[in-house]
Amino acid sequence: GMVVQSSGTFESIGVSVDALAQDWELALEWAVELLLESAFPEDRCAWTARQTAAELESLSDQPDVKTIWGFYQQLYTPHPRSRPLHGSTESLLALTPADCAEFHRRAQAHSVLASVAGVVDEDPVRERLLGLLGRPENGTEPYPGPPAPVGTGPRAHVTTDAEDQAHLYVGHLSVPRRHPDYTALELLAVILGSGAGLTGRIPARIREREGLAYTAYAQTVAGSGLDPGRLLAYVGTSPATVEKAERGVIEEITRLVQDGIEDAELEETRAYLLGREPFRRETARQWADLLIEAEEYGIPLDDFEHRKQELESLDRPGVEAAARRHIHPDQLRVTVGLPAGTEA
Repeated sequence: GMVVQSSGTFESIGVSVDALAQDWELALEWAVELLLESAFPEDRCAWTARQTAAELESLSDQPDVKTIWGFYQQLYTPHPRSRPLHGSTESLLALTPADCAEFHRRAQAHSVLASVAGVVDEDPVRERLLGLLGRPENGTEPYPGPPAPVGTGPRAHVTTDAEDQAHLYVGHLSVPRRHPDYTALELLAVILGSGAGLTGRIPARIREREGLAYTAYAQTVAGSGLDPGRLLAYVGTSPATVEKAERGVIEEITRLVQDGIEDAELEETRAYLLGREPFRRETARQWADLLIEAEEYGIPLDDFEHRKQELESLDRPGVEAAARRHIHPDQLRVTVGLPAGTEA
């Protein structure tokens, strides 16, 4: 059997086929046919639009999701990332099969990336894939680039349907994936609070020591790709403690920039990041995804030795310099989601 999937993000659309190695040729034919010869039946388009609109409505009922959408508006407006990936209910229900076909046709003008991973003979796979993809250009102009993110201001208040919960997001834009400081910022993210199994400064203070939150974490390159990612700290707390939690988060971010990091933090975090690398390379699907990302961003992400060298080359002065270049406490934007009737 085979597993066929499609995907869509802010930066790409694609299809994937998981198959037995002996069925690689059929898998390639299916994937290329789905990608280049997609059909958009009217009934299927209408059903998918209604289903996605229902999912969007369900998500908008979740207080933390509604709050982070407000945070994205603060950071990215008028860039498309300021809006939910789904679009809006109105835009979904207005879509026609012709709209979908035209978007798909124009998207192909941005070129096609393909990867194959598994126990296969590379030369015949490459030859067959190039034969399938080697079709004439469709003569369509690619889509223009999106507008640059500007944002909406330093503070926002989102009214939610929660009864006694507050959701706090603090941060600003950081760097795209191919930026040379990405790895240093990735390390700083773990120190602040992104590492599973490592407490991090923000959750250690806000949740463990001060007892202000049931959930707290931080990131420095969340969502980084072709577009800039985000410095982001999240705290799930109560309306009565959200102001104190906000002060604590900002103080920890400021302390990281002003006072730097400890040698022990650097070594522990480096070991954590290196230790999780083998788990990103366990399956053929994971390898295929890494190969696509490597090609898309122009970085040898599939090469473990490159990744190891990146992490081992980091030293404390370099990491602290990256923090000063890309983490700006005076530019932090704050979004607070509060129940109706609660003052921000």
